[in-house]
Amino acid sequence: MKAKDVFGIAYDEKDFEKAEVNVETKANEVMHTTNTGFWQELIPTNVMLDPMLDLLPNYSRFLNIFPGNHGTDMPVSAVVPIIGEATPFVGNIEWTWQSDMDLALANMGPVTGSVTITQGQFIFQTNISKRELNYAPERLEAIVRERINRAAGRTVDWVLVNADSATANNINGTYSATAYWAQQSAGIRKIGIANGAVTVGTLDAASYLDVVQVLDEGYQSDLDNLVFIEPSNVYMKTLQLDEVITLDKFGPAATIASGVLAKIWNIDIVTERDFPAKTDSTGAVSTTAASNTTGSFAVVWKPAVQYWFGQPLEIDLFKVPGRWVRLVATMEFGFTIVNGVAGLGKTVGLGVGVTL
Repeated sequence: MKAKDVFGIAYDEKDFEKAEVNVETKANEVMHTTNTGFWQELIPTNVMLDPMLDLLPNYSRFLNIFPGNHGTDMPVSAVVPIIGEATPFVGNIEWTWQSDMDLALANMGPVTGSVTITQGQFIFQTNISKRELNYAPERLEAIVRERINRAAGRTVDWVLVNADSATANNINGTYSATAYWAQQSAGIRKIGIANGAVTVGTLDAASYLDVVQVLDEGYQSDLDNLVFIEPSNVYMKTLQLDEVITLDKFGPAATIASGVLAKIWNIDIVTERDFPAKTDSTGAVSTTAASNTTGSFAVVWKPAVQYWFGQPLEIDLFKVPGRWVRLVATMEFGFTIVNGVAGLGKTVGLGVGVTL
């Protein structure tokens, strides 16, 4: 049965009970109380003592999908070495020896390279009035903390998909320095556009294969490590494909009966509500709204996404006596997508211009 808190947000009691275990504040987690002036009392609390990655996968669609986690408490910026492939062996028919007894063979690899991961800083705050605390359900503060935890997970997904720090021609439209997507340089959509997006038009099953072919040949057949990511409006188009709904082909477990499509061409498919529903013909969100008329979707080789957290999610509580309690959440998160590094090929493909 769905219950509602004072904000009118429906929640499931069973889900909440699980969440409350994760986010409850214990007495010994309130370090101290100090007067900071202006009638404010600062109460630092570590309400999220569990590692970030133990919490966020409950709410993030992607942290359970992408395996490239380097952990928490990582540096502000660091170089991550990438080791590519070595060349195939050559035939051992004739050996030529030089005077220094070294084989006269060229260096056969593997090719090496590197990427840099830099932390982005993120902040969230909300106020709860004293009156709300007085008359709201007993669990109000815990509910708000749980909602903040969900928002943190969703923010990670947003950034992975939409990151673009360019001040001009930003794929998200008008640049804003405080936008979540401006805190990292290049996400899935931006790299997909740079790799050469595929114009789809009317969506059919073959459209997905066309986009997969953007990837390096070595990744195209690695089906277990590929994932399609698309907004819900494109997903709804996918559900209507003849190949998906034909009952006589797939039997009672067909998508038309179950309403769920987990894979297409044996590749995982994930809907992401923060993947723009409508973009222009290039896959970017145009500042001219009338140009945003078509859909898009991406395919990613999962291990290409490398990420870490500098500061796990922390929530501090500020109290103004007689007025309100302010909860301020902060975290640091950084990632990169290994694409065309160390002799490796493209790891992201983007289909654009999907007719809606």
